[in-house]
Formats: sequence, C-alpha cells, structure tokens
Amino acid sequence: MRFAGLVVAVVACAHTPNLPLRPDPTPQDGSTTWIFKARDDTQLLARSWQAPTVDAKPVVRGVVVIMHGLKDYSGRYAAFAQKLVARGYAVYAFDLRGHGRSAGPRVDPDRWTDYVDDLDRFLADVEKREPGKPVFLFGHSMGGAIATRTAEVHAPKLAGLMLSGPALAVDAPPLLVVATAIAGALLPGAAALKLDNHDFSSDPANAAVMDKDVLIEQGPGPARTAAGLVDGMRLIWQDADLLTMPVLAMHGTADRLTAPSGSRALIERVPAADKSLRIYDGYFHDLIHEPNGKGDKVADDMVAWLDGHTGGTAVPTPPLYAGHLGGDPRGWTQAVELAVGVTHIGSNYSSAGELILDVSRPRPLGWYGNLDAHFANGDRSISLRPLGIAFKPAIVALGVAAGMALVSGPQLAYSGKVWFDVSGLPLVHLGGFVTYDPTIDRGAGGHDELRLGGSLRLPSDRYYWPHARAGVGPVLVGGRACTKVPVGDFGCAWFALIGLELYGAD
Repeated sequence: MRFAGLVVAVVACAHTPNLPLRPDPTPQDGSTTWIFKARDDTQLLARSWQAPTVDAKPVVRGVVVIMHGLKDYSGRYAAFAQKLVARGYAVYAFDLRGHGRSAGPRVDPDRWTDYVDDLDRFLADVEKREPGKPVFLFGHSMGGAIATRTAEVHAPKLAGLMLSGPALAVDAPPLLVVATAIAGALLPGAAALKLDNHDFSSDPANAAVMDKDVLIEQGPGPARTAAGLVDGMRLIWQDADLLTMPVLAMHGTADRLTAPSGSRALIERVPAADKSLRIYDGYFHDLIHEPNGKGDKVADDMVAWLDGHTGGTAVPTPPLYAGHLGGDPRGWTQAVELAVGVTHIGSNYSSAGELILDVSRPRPLGWYGNLDAHFANGDRSISLRPLGIAFKPAIVALGVAAGMALVSGPQLAYSGKVWFDVSGLPLVHLGGFVTYDPTIDRGAGGHDELRLGGSLRLPSDRYYWPHARAGVGPVLVGGRACTKVPVGDFGCAWFALIGLELYGAD
C-alpha cells in the first residue's frame, strides 16, 4: 500500500478493540448469512447470494468468491454480487477476522497469514457447497494481496483470479518498508495503517458513508498488521510462478493507497498464458465504488471477463499499459547507519559513535547526498553534503558529495565525501569512504578533519516486489580519524564501531 497511509507512528498505540461476532440474522441485501469458523475457532460472518433457479433448481454457470480489503467488509459488495447473480453466478464472501461483523481484534490478526488460511479454508467450504462448478476468486486492496497469496497456495483448484487495486507494491521509499518491518517486530502495537476515507473513491459521498459506517474500524491498524502485509507481498512475488490460472488485474491511475505498478508487474511476471491488465485513467482505489457510472463499467468488465471464461464470448486482451504508473521504480538507494564503539590513540581508548544517512539516485548517473554525525573523544561534528553525484555502472556504486560541516569547537567547515558501495556480493555488503572537512577560519584555532575507512554489513536484503529491495543487518565500521591544526601535522586515531544499517533500493 502507499506509505501515505502506511506511516508508522511510534508515539501512539493502535486502537484495536477485540469485538465478538455481530450476527446479521436478517440481511437486507438479498444474501444468506451463516457462521464460518476459522482454524482457531474465531467466528467469521459468511454470506452468499444465490443464482436464479429454474424448476426450483439453481442455474449456476460459475462461482465467485469475494475477498474484501481494509476498512471494508462483505456487505459492501451487495450491488456487485447482485449483478453477478443476474448473470448466473453464485457469489460467496465473508468478513475477515477483526473486520465487519466477524469476531476478533480490529485489523489485528496474530499473523497476517491467518487471513490467508481463513480464505483458503473458506474456498474449500465453497467448493463443497458448489461441487463441479468453476470457482473464481476476486480480491480488492489488501484482499487482493490475500487472494493472490491464497491463489498461490490453492492454485490447482481455481478457475481464475480477479484483482482490484491489489496491495502488491508500495509507492514509497523502500527504506520505509524495512522501517515498517522493524516497527512490526519491536513496536507491534504502534499505530501504522492510517487510511483516509477520501482516498478510497473520488466520490466525497462515499467517504461520508464510510465515516458513519459502524462496521468499519476507523482507527489505525497496528504496525504488526502493516509489517505482515509487507511480508505477505514478499511471499507473493517469491511464489508468483505458481499463478498459472487466468488472471485479471485492474487498477486506477489515481490510486493513492496501492501502487498501480504492482498490478502491471504481476501481469508481466506470472506464467499464466491467459492474463490481462486493465488500467482505468483517473480512477481512485475502490474501483467498483467510483461515481458517475465508472464503478458500473469496472463491474461490467469483470462480468464480461467471467462470461468469457464460462462459455461466453472471450474478451480481447488489451495491450499492456505502457505509461507511467505510481510505484514505478525511481532508482533510489538509501542507507541509514547507527553505530557505536571506541577510538584508540596511543594507549588511550574512548567512546565513539556515528549516525550516517546516504541517499542516491544513480540510474546509472545521478544525484547523491549525505548527512554524517560523529562523536569521539568528547568532540562532536555534523556534516551535510547535499551537492553530489552518484554513478552505478553495475553492482558497484560510486559517489562524491560536497557541503558544509560543524566540527569540534564548533567551527564552520567546508565538507566533502567520496564513497563507494558494493551490493551484489553473496556473503557481505561492502562500503568505503573518505571525508575531508577543512575549517573556514584558518587562524590558530582552525583545523582540518580527515576520516577514511570501510564498512561491512551482513546482507539481509529481501525483494518485497520485483524492483524493491530492502533489509537491515549488523554492520562493522573501521578506519582512521585524523585532525590537523594549521601549524602541525595530522594526529590520527583508529576507530572501530558496531551497529545496524537499514538499506533500501528500488
């Protein structure tokens, strides 16, 4: 999902009340409801809309199982379900645990994969209720990610997979992805999934309805759920080769919550011979709830696709969308390092530490900027170098940056850095640097500072979607820090640090 909505707010806890099942004994949408139990006995509200009958027997050309997303539940798909029923499809859906009328902590499963297991079990139940009928799975938003992952697990039995605005990629710096994963591990209850109701549809009335809907949890979801979704994306792309059934992916270009590039990448990646991408220009996230007939068009496109896979006229496959889409790779590389250790000069040892932020966009030649903060021997310095160039011809990236610094005193200094990074090695991630900060005041109190060294990080990078790589791992840093006054020679100390580095690249 787009990280405008996936922001880890570690200053507050998510509001996740644990609610019991809220039955719907007399639904007003033409559906029949029942209680479906998950593996851990969590009670889930399930519903179905049945196809028309002839001579008291239902005439079913196929079955559609709907999987809703965040701030959503099965009852919101009644109009779409009735359109499907009119075309001869039986429709089944259920409220995710912690959503709608189902029981459980709101938007807070123990594991994100519990959603996948619940859907997998529900599909098995539907197949028993509709023996011999082709079963199609439709997933929207986070439900699209759940459906895609479930299709990988359930693959041999599905007749097709339909996705609307699926959460398969994030339109955000990849470094924020690993930060979300860390927050999920260290601060699982921190507020993270804060989604604006106005971002779902271009119709303001839709947001007003969502605001008042007591079945929609309005509070932010916790970091545990956000981290689980991000890791679910990783699993989806890891096993995308299992998606051999027909696939239809749909996305709006104005989607602010999920990255449309994820839908295109999926269609490019999966081995299915029958796969189709539909991009709707100017549409928001919740495609079937778009106003002015737009939602009806999307629903009609899905019905036509289903008809073409159940004996009707096949729908021509449109050419793959070639324009820019949100979430397309930008070529950014980012690293944050935090380390502490010691310096050694003569027979003396003292504490030392550093915080370093490197940001570059080589592609293969482009901008590079850097922020360094150091302390050692009681002295502190900070350097900001926004004027730089980076070059990455292959696995090695090179950068040069210039700016200003405040060095011990504090004194204002010019500042420069030369940096390299090797990210394609199998066992380690290597880096090296030289920094030079000559003070502007060249009087007796002025001095120059020189640092040179290298770093070694154990690789833990993972691909969360095809072009985005991120990770965090232990890092060792070592080298020499030297100071020279105008009338003297450089005095140098060794330093050795250990810490963590967060890394991301797209």
